[in-house]
Amino acid sequence: MPCFQIMADGSFASILSIVVSTAIIFIGFGYMAADTAFGISSGLKPKPSDPLYSPGLFTMYLVFPLVALVVYITAQSIIVVKYLAVRLPLIWLFSSLACFAVAQVLLFVASKKICTGTNNKIDGAFFATLLDSAAIFCIYGFWTSITEDDTEEYEGAFKY
Repeated sequence: MPCFQIMADGSFASILSIVVSTAIIFIGFGYMAADTAFGISSGLKPKPSDPLYSPGLFTMYLVFPLVALVVYITAQSIIVVKYLAVRLPLIWLFSSLACFAVAQVLLFVASKKICTGTNNKIDGAFFATLLDSAAIFCIYGFWTSITEDDTEEYEGAFKY
């Protein structure tokens, strides 16, 4: 994991671990989606009574990202508190988590009420997209606050 400096940033092993893990996840998700949709095997085939119900896809598309989010928040919190000994970046990190959580609530819980309340003009996905964008901005703020900024060193160096 590059975040704990087990591997050097940008090294071949670091990049290879990212590529291999991404390929494994992509192949796993792709197979499960194709198997559910086209019935390649009988293992992931949805029930005939409810063709939209698929425990495998539910696990891969909703539970796995939640677990990945918990691992990410935990790892970054450990890095910030234990190794950097600062607390301010945690505000950015937990603000991102709050934006993401509210976005999921709006998407899955309040979407139907929003849709009927606006006469089917918008639904929870609109607000979830805005809040997911805010969560990404907060992660950017988090990373900006924990990395050293060298822009002051180069002020005035590039004059036209």
